[in-house]
Amino acid sequence: MQLFVVGLILLVVKRTALSGGSLVKKITAVRGSDVWIECMFDAARMRQDEPVWWLHCENSNCIEIQHFIGGVDQLQHRTASRRGRVYPDKLREGNASLFIENVQMSDDGHYECTVVLRERPDTKISVLTVLASYGPPQLTEALDTRSFTCSSRNGFPPALVTWTGGSGMTYTPDSVTQHTLNPEGLYDVVSKLTRSFTEEETICCAVWNQPLQEHKTNCMRVTPGQETDDQHITMTSTLIPVALFILAFVGFMIYRYLKGQQNRARMRKRIFSCSNHTVIVLIGRPHHAVRSVINSCVFAYKAEEPFKNLAGADKEPPYYAQPEEVPLTEHITFTRALLEKEDRFWTDEREAYLDKWRKEAQSHRRPFVFVHSCINKLTATTKDEIQKLFEDVKSVTGSYPFTALTMKNFEKADDLEPFFKDLGSKRVFSFHNYTIHDPKRNAQRDEEFLDFMNACIDEAVDTKSETVPLIEDN
Repeated sequence: MQLFVVGLILLVVKRTALSGGSLVKKITAVRGSDVWIECMFDAARMRQDEPVWWLHCENSNCIEIQHFIGGVDQLQHRTASRRGRVYPDKLREGNASLFIENVQMSDDGHYECTVVLRERPDTKISVLTVLASYGPPQLTEALDTRSFTCSSRNGFPPALVTWTGGSGMTYTPDSVTQHTLNPEGLYDVVSKLTRSFTEEETICCAVWNQPLQEHKTNCMRVTPGQETDDQHITMTSTLIPVALFILAFVGFMIYRYLKGQQNRARMRKRIFSCSNHTVIVLIGRPHHAVRSVINSCVFAYKAEEPFKNLAGADKEPPYYAQPEEVPLTEHITFTRALLEKEDRFWTDEREAYLDKWRKEAQSHRRPFVFVHSCINKLTATTKDEIQKLFEDVKSVTGSYPFTALTMKNFEKADDLEPFFKDLGSKRVFSFHNYTIHDPKRNAQRDEEFLDFMNACIDEAVDTKSETVPLIEDN
């Protein structure tokens, strides 16, 4: 009978926890460290002969890891499935906290502590997120192909790899980065830079673990290779037959460049000429590059000005609770509405945001854009929350928001695009943002952001108004 009652209580507690009925405490730990998961209760209300237990849940699969009745360990023979330590002498003081020594990736997940009191079971729920520091990056050079490889192991989550030069140049666009999940649940990252250098240069590879705000860098001096006279003669005789082809190709590229330059000039002129009061609203979570999108749009539009961090992309919490506005032109402004960092998708100001947007929608239309980083994979819970957010935006504006996918060079943005289109997003854009560490102007990147801003202008203009067609860059 006692086992039946305990099992019934476990079932009720589990359902209550999964339904969000308890306050969830979020804990972050670094792999290899020690962590306490707190579980405090009123000892005066506890019946000493009733059970106390801990569950570890991962992907809705819960395993009992600690179980005490009357202070006696009930799982002393199940060492294989146990993790952490509870101190029985502390139970009578109302302390059933769990101590985990040398935290590993397998310890990540939900933890439920249940204490049976006189009135009812009391459950405390915690979510432990385990991060891992990457090892020092190893930098090697392949002399035959003029390529460079940067590798780092055993980190979590996937890291961003950037390549820079001592001359101030950014070489990241010339690199290809791959992440591999190893059997320990950690990522190994390998980035390959292929580039020829005609002058001496110092190249640096930086591995960035964003949640830990951890940068690890390795640099090496590059010396251009020397050619012998025979090699020079052979190369010259080889290049002569293809000289006409190269000239034709260069001519074609110049034509494309001039036509693209003309198209970018037209898009900038259209943005400058926009006389309708337009506020572009960007919605997203912190660390999904909302502010970097704003910086990139301003930089792409103001072609003659250097990169500026106008949106404060280097600020830390509590910046995400304070919406900012950044003007683009006299009539166009960017603003942002940031969501919560973790499981609670909307901020506490949800209703305030919706009321504000409803009032502003009466005077003019506002194009809304949902920003999502390709680094973060979409879970079932996140997809549901995004769908609810899209419905909220449609209830205010009458249409679903655009979608802007950032970090497109980190993962495959094409894999995420169908999901957002199925939600009703009319346009899905993908960007490689300009940043403080990567401010080198690029014509294609400029055109992507200019196209995005022109689409927002079209969305803000009344449907009866005539829009100006753009010349596409074929």
